[in-house]
Amino acid sequence: MKMKSFLLLCLVILGIASLGLMYLYPSMSAKSQTESMDIGHGVTMEFVLIHPGSFTMGSSLHTGVGDEAPEHRVTITKPFYMGIYEVTQEQWQELMGNNPSTFKGDQAPVDSVSWDEAQRFIVKLQEKTGRKFTLPTEAQWEYAARAGTSTAWDFGDNESLLGEYAWFGDNSGGATHPAGQKKPNAWGLHDLYGNVQEWCRDWYAAPYPQGDAADPQGPKSGESRVLRGGAWGDDYTMVRSAYRNAAGADAKTPGIGFRVVMEID
Repeated sequence: MKMKSFLLLCLVILGIASLGLMYLYPSMSAKSQTESMDIGHGVTMEFVLIHPGSFTMGSSLHTGVGDEAPEHRVTITKPFYMGIYEVTQEQWQELMGNNPSTFKGDQAPVDSVSWDEAQRFIVKLQEKTGRKFTLPTEAQWEYAARAGTSTAWDFGDNESLLGEYAWFGDNSGGATHPAGQKKPNAWGLHDLYGNVQEWCRDWYAAPYPQGDAADPQGPKSGESRVLRGGAWGDDYTMVRSAYRNAAGADAKTPGIGFRVVMEID
């Protein structure tokens, strides 16, 4: 009887420890927690659960450009689902009935879409599915891109490996490519680096505010919206976790696309 009680106690302790590790190291559990949404005619969107956690956002003036500073501690307090891939032309066509992309291909990311147009896509996606979607905040985007790391890329600081994870100036051939052909990061997300820059929800401001933050939303107003991740024509210095760019909400070029976040009630 005492042995059974001891074994039960051990199992309880192991269970609590496992939950603690999942919270501290969300990459341990994120890969298996995915969700697929049918948006019509067999076209789906795939999402992976991103757990709460803290990370150092930005980079110092010694390793990054001025608008990446100051480095500051950010806490993401709520879990969310992030699109495993950038929104594709097939998905855009299904909901919007057109294809504005310069580089055509059903599975390639939709390009040449403005921030305002991305919002219209999100409205239609919500109407279709009954779920709540949004663009990622800049903090959510960098948190997901880093996947628990503090290096220039989620795979480390060795730029020679970038071609395994991204379509950028050195290997893209001057065009986008179908989503998911490069390696994912540790949390199962593809093409966060390169292919197309991705719109974020925030207004752009530089430098970052001083001090730690929880779920930062960016400034209340501005002239430009944040873009992240770099694009097919950029060099390796612009295809990093901390790299920031911005453009007016009506801007649309062959190097701009987006991915979406599905919120959890």
